Amino acid sequence: MVDDEAYDDLGPGLHVLREADPLKRAGSMAAHLRAELCATLPQAEATLADRSTLPAIDVATLATLQVLSRRVARAERIAARTRERAVRDVSQRLAGTGSALAIHPTTIRERAAAVETARAALAAAERELAVHAEAASAADAAEGAGAPGLLDPSGDAATLDLGTPASMGGPGPTLAMRRSRVLGALVASFGLTLLTLGLGLLALWAALLFPLATSLGALRYLRPPAHDDDPDRVQALRLLAEVSASTDEVGARRALEELAERTVLLENRRNQADEEVRIAERAWHELAGAEDVADLEAVVKRLDPQHEDALLVASQTAGVRATEVVLHQFRQRWAAFWRELDMTAPEPADGERAVDELAARVGRPIVLVGPAAERGPDLARVAPAAPVVVVEGPADGAEAVS
Repeated sequence: MVDDEAYDDLGPGLHVLREADPLKRAGSMAAHLRAELCATLPQAEATLADRSTLPAIDVATLATLQVLSRRVARAERIAARTRERAVRDVSQRLAGTGSALAIHPTTIRERAAAVETARAALAAAERELAVHAEAASAADAAEGAGAPGLLDPSGDAATLDLGTPASMGGPGPTLAMRRSRVLGALVASFGLTLLTLGLGLLALWAALLFPLATSLGALRYLRPPAHDDDPDRVQALRLLAEVSASTDEVGARRALEELAERTVLLENRRNQADEEVRIAERAWHELAGAEDVADLEAVVKRLDPQHEDALLVASQTAGVRATEVVLHQFRQRWAAFWRELDMTAPEPADGERAVDELAARVGRPIVLVGPAAERGPDLARVAPAAPVVVVEGPADGAEAVS
């Protein structure tokens, strides 16, 4: 089997290839060559109609057009550089004769650029300040609507939720006192039990009820109360509440101070940018008067009266006139060539790109197989710059390409 790369050198015109599997080879070749594939007669008819709308440009005409586009573009570049150099030389000569420019155009353009830069900086500073002001307002609103701390500065210690009701008269007995009382009660109960047993007043089981009842009461008496009223715990909780409230107050005050510092910084930056705008506009108006920087070119022409004179004098120099003549000739040839093709001539600056696009359109290969093969000669006639490949099966008695 022959590789698809073997057909890369197919030139314009009609080519007939015989393959053992025409349809498969035609599809592979069309993909490799990026060609239009026509396998049915309607597809071939549509391709023929489309190619008939394009100019019937052959390879020689297309090559001539490509060379002309490059020459026109080169002439345009040479003429532009020659004019620029002539204008610069004439301006320098005019300045040397005593009629020098009072204000150089570069100075005018630099001051206009300074105004634009200062205005952009001022707009950015004002936007940043506005965003910060919204954030500060939101923070103030949140601070005003926030919940009060644990410690109310206007209240007293009774308002703290420290586990001791405010209605209590005072702290109860300590744990050590309760233990002493329980121990005394237990000793008394056992003494009463021994006394009753010794006197024979009660049976043993009945006498033991006294220490049992005393023990149960002791357990209930020694159980921690629902609200621990230890003065040390009350004092510790009070101190913790005061520290928490103080910490929250310090944090809120610090946040407000940072917002205020940021506000002052942004306001100073905005004021500095505003001052830079005033300085830049003052420098601009000293040159341009009341005109705005948007009228920069008009100001340059007004403050540079020799600008038009330099262009006029430069256009009469020998170098500029010679390049203009050559450029005019190329432009005339360029326009005439496109008129012969019944097409509108593109701008010389876009000539090379336009010719490349035209070459890609008229030179795109066409691959025909099956019933579409009968349109091969017609397509080769309307598309003389494109390879038209007809892929057929092996002829009787002939060996297919393999």
